[in-house]
Amino acid sequence: MNATEPDLSARWKRFAEAHWGREPAAVPFAPGLGPEQVFRVVAAACAPPAEDAAGVRFATAAQGRLRDASALLPGRDDPDPDAYRDRLARQLSGPGWLLSVQQSLWRDFGLWAHVRELVSGLWRAVGWPTLPVTAELALGERCPGRDAPAPRPGSFALTWVLAGTMTVRLWPEHTGTEYQLAAGTGDLLYWPAGCRHLDHYLDRCTTLRIVVPARRAAALTHVRGLLADRMQENPAYAGAPGVLPFPAPAGPDGEIGAAGPVADAGRLFAGLAAGPGTARELRVSWATHRSAAGLEPAPPPRPAVPLEPGLRVRASAELLRVPDGPGHAVWAANGHTLAVEGAAPERVRNRLRPGVTLTIRELGRSSRMPAETLIPLLSDLHRIRAIELVDGDGAA
Repeated sequence: MNATEPDLSARWKRFAEAHWGREPAAVPFAPGLGPEQVFRVVAAACAPPAEDAAGVRFATAAQGRLRDASALLPGRDDPDPDAYRDRLARQLSGPGWLLSVQQSLWRDFGLWAHVRELVSGLWRAVGWPTLPVTAELALGERCPGRDAPAPRPGSFALTWVLAGTMTVRLWPEHTGTEYQLAAGTGDLLYWPAGCRHLDHYLDRCTTLRIVVPARRAAALTHVRGLLADRMQENPAYAGAPGVLPFPAPAGPDGEIGAAGPVADAGRLFAGLAAGPGTARELRVSWATHRSAAGLEPAPPPRPAVPLEPGLRVRASAELLRVPDGPGHAVWAANGHTLAVEGAAPERVRNRLRPGVTLTIRELGRSSRMPAETLIPLLSDLHRIRAIELVDGDGAA
């Protein structure tokens, strides 16, 4: 993806100028992905016991979503998408089927990084999403995505057809207009927020869909979840839920108060929301989203490897910096963050430029950072794939 980045940026700029925030559209926009890459990730997501946790959905045109589709999910005997589809053609007598998996890109760093670079071109043109986006991979054959329009008007969607064809019916909010779009291999389907949609998968269709929250209510959900996690970690939140006797006791003015633990929870919630800790967590959360281009969860860090002064390293990802108080900062890369302190790490960061190769010894001299603190820092950066060893560890 990097080799064609200028061309990709120009394509996204033309797309944004012509279609962004306007009407639904189907345009040629090959993403540089094949159905085989997607199938490997889908198969990994379907392997037990991950089916429920990975957001796997299997439906047939005749029966709708199947609660137990284990025998119909990809398995060891399905080496590629064509073999899998051929098996289902023998097993299913109905008119069609659809397999979709949400948020599974993290299983393959190469695929995740490719999709991140793909959508980053658009974000650079229109602005970066402030919340995680939903990535959905789907394989379908002669099957509607749902039996009714999907109720997600608060998001906009980008759908790449990687193989086969698909059609989409769209109903924008506040209008009586219905759109019908068709797309084939290498096409991109786009619709802005405020559209209900109904998909139909045809001709051995494989798709990648990115759904991006576009309403303030999504931010509320994110903040509420963060505060709920912090409340449950707070000792003041422990205890049994409050109950009121009947008839409820009243004050001299006749007013009935909330049960004690409920009122305490409200005060704790308000205090945490207004505290500096929440502002910091939201700031770090933004750095995480930005470095992942919204694609969360991110692939886990890779295993640590021994680093020695003679090894050569170079930057392999953008290292985003967010100030975090006097002398402190948070670095983010590939959906992971790292807290740093002092001027020496900043000198290291300034010397880790794309295309520049340095030995760890050279990096220590130029940054005036001793090996005992430099090597742990570089080890952390290597684990989150912000740097790579020039002599070869790839992006594993």
